[in-house]
Amino acid sequence: MKKKTWIVIGVICLVIIMISVSVYRQVFAKGPSVKTAEIKQEEISSLLMVPGTVKLREEQIVYAAPDKGELKELLVEEGQEVTKGTVVAKLQNPQLDLEIEQNKLAIESANLKINQMDKKIKQLKDKEKSLADQVGKEEAKKQLAPELEQLEMEKKLANLDLKQTSLQKDMISKREAELEIKSTIDGVVLSAKKPDSTSLEGTMAEPVIHIGKLEEMTATGLLSEYDTLKVSSGQKVTVKSDAVPDQEWLGEITKIAVLPQQSQAGMQNGSQAVQYPVTVNILGDTKTLKPGFQVIMEIETEKRTAMVLPIDAVHDDGDKPYVFIVKDGKAGKQDVKTGITSGEKIEILDGIIKGDRVIINGPDNLKNGLEVTVK
Repeated sequence: MKKKTWIVIGVICLVIIMISVSVYRQVFAKGPSVKTAEIKQEEISSLLMVPGTVKLREEQIVYAAPDKGELKELLVEEGQEVTKGTVVAKLQNPQLDLEIEQNKLAIESANLKINQMDKKIKQLKDKEKSLADQVGKEEAKKQLAPELEQLEMEKKLANLDLKQTSLQKDMISKREAELEIKSTIDGVVLSAKKPDSTSLEGTMAEPVIHIGKLEEMTATGLLSEYDTLKVSSGQKVTVKSDAVPDQEWLGEITKIAVLPQQSQAGMQNGSQAVQYPVTVNILGDTKTLKPGFQVIMEIETEKRTAMVLPIDAVHDDGDKPYVFIVKDGKAGKQDVKTGITSGEKIEILDGIIKGDRVIINGPDNLKNGLEVTVK
């Protein structure tokens, strides 16, 4: 009797174990839960990210120029608004003052000499008339011809001297006009101060006057030789700054340099790496931007409709990009050919067909053939 009891108990335990194993397999032994997405057609664009620096679109910077003259007086102050043509400073040049006086004397001397020659020529012609009454017109002209030729030659030389001194006067007048420094733009005086001896001797002298338009800004950056083939003047740009994270500005490419700006390091190393300056005109309200701000210029280089997946779905171990597709409850590795990346989307050129369930945000242990549960 006891033997039968133990047999019954054993059978019951075995049944319980088998049921537990079945329940475990159904409840606890399921594969990891995964989220999937289908490939779909969307409009995407490729963005070129270019670091840049904010600059004033229009500005005038005046440095001390001892060869032109010393600063005599500043006629504006910082923060003052000026219009184009306003005299903002005056220079003085003692050497130029001396040249002006010498030129005046030279012109006066040449005019006196010409007047003197005119008087002598008149006197000689009067003499010729008197002599003609005595010896005849032809003979009188013949006798006085050498003297008349000499006077006319001296007059020509005096006229040449006058012409030369007049040309000198024009040149001096231009130099004298440069003693008045005028604003070349409508704007605001950003700085105005007389240079000291240390700033004149230094390699990086500060400007005497700096005028700019604060409401008009540009951003400048550098493009690689390959990137210059992707952009063109008039192309739209989005400008962002870490200093103003909650704001962005629209911009437009206004200039791409024809000649490259080779870096000093590249020149020293003998490398051929070159970069081309690009200028972007920032549109809209730029009051929160300041010259010198570092920005990122997002240039949309390509826009088209394409088949895309979330970028998290694509893996790349350095060989070929691939994805995992759910089929019959298992993850299957599938090589794909990718195109451009646009934000959180990536273009899929080959390897996926419509209807495939592609795993996104899969677990770290995801591998080919692993059983998975789709959320």
